[in-house]
Amino acid sequence: MSWEAFRLTSKSPSELMSVMGPGGVDNLVREMLMACWRDLPEDRRDMPNWRRRVDEVFQRNLRVWNAIKKPTPQAMFDHLLPYPADGFIRQAMVLCHMMLPRGKRPIGDVRKFITAVYERNRAVWESDFAAFTKGVGSKTRSKLAAKPKIKRKAITKRRK
Repeated sequence: MSWEAFRLTSKSPSELMSVMGPGGVDNLVREMLMACWRDLPEDRRDMPNWRRRVDEVFQRNLRVWNAIKKPTPQAMFDHLLPYPADGFIRQAMVLCHMMLPRGKRPIGDVRKFITAVYERNRAVWESDFAAFTKGVGSKTRSKLAAKPKIKRKAITKRRK
């Protein structure tokens, strides 16, 4: 096990929260997405190739994660390929597991949470790509930027 893995797995959830903050997992997932983009050859650096690459990296590491029977530090880093993207996503998975409160962090819950973070960030990349290629007024971008509507009744009740 690497020293980075030991450093992460030896801290309590509250220590990790104070060091990494609630956005630590999200940040590592974004780093994985960026690493996938940077790793593509310049002549093949486009959205279809990026989509294939991020899905491949995420699914490969999720398969390894799903095979864990007992969450030990060694099991969390088994079969880790030596690519930056793989390191970032696996660190995100471990950080997610370690930041959840003790006794409330089954492997299945980590899988659901990390998948939601991954899908959310991938959707933002798609939205930003649409904005940068089609303009800010594109349908994808405007859906994400739409503000929720507040009901008038709720506002009047608060004033009373």
